[in-house]
Amino acid sequence: MNFRQLAFASVAVLVVGGTAVAQTGPSTQVTPPPAPPPNGNVATPGTLLGTPSPATAPPLTIASPAASSSPAPGRRGRRPAPSPEASPSDTPEPPQFSTMDGVWEVQLQPLNNGYRTVYSHLLVTQHGDDLTGTWIRSDKDKVPFTGTFDGRLFKLTATDVKNNTWTLSGYAENFSDMVGLVIGAAPGDKGTPFTASHRKKERATDVGGGRGAGPPSH
Repeated sequence: MNFRQLAFASVAVLVVGGTAVAQTGPSTQVTPPPAPPPNGNVATPGTLLGTPSPATAPPLTIASPAASSSPAPGRRGRRPAPSPEASPSDTPEPPQFSTMDGVWEVQLQPLNNGYRTVYSHLLVTQHGDDLTGTWIRSDKDKVPFTGTFDGRLFKLTATDVKNNTWTLSGYAENFSDMVGLVIGAAPGDKGTPFTASHRKKERATDVGGGRGAGPPSH
């Protein structure tokens, strides 16, 4: 066998060996990816086709506590400002007077009568600094009086038909209340304390002593 025959035989062996290797070795051809599903969605790696994606949860909102109008425990808050408008439950103001005219309810507190209050009435008429009127101690005991008033201090002198005399003196506040003493003409009379409240005007025939007699006559 000459040199050309040896070379030809060697090439043939190499060709046959490579073909066998190519037939028995692993295939180098890459399998193409499957066609996409009809709806056009492509599965994410690791996710099955048709599996719904999880819904996005809304952000969590934490409501801040509302500010309380009441003060914190242990601390004193400011009191609310009073309403300028009077409520229906408010006590009505007493009647206002500008003179001594009218009816005064007198409450006598005699020390020798078991401290029992004796009620009577004064019907007063004012002319400047002069006062006149009637002291009604009972329905049958009505004593006229005269007196003076300087805007605060008053002094009344009452004389009955038997010439029994009493002096009522003291002070008045805002033409609404009197505080004073009733002193009789008897020697050593220390006087009987009294107060009087100005009432709405009434007719003289509607007012009487009613609930008690006046101080003892002297």
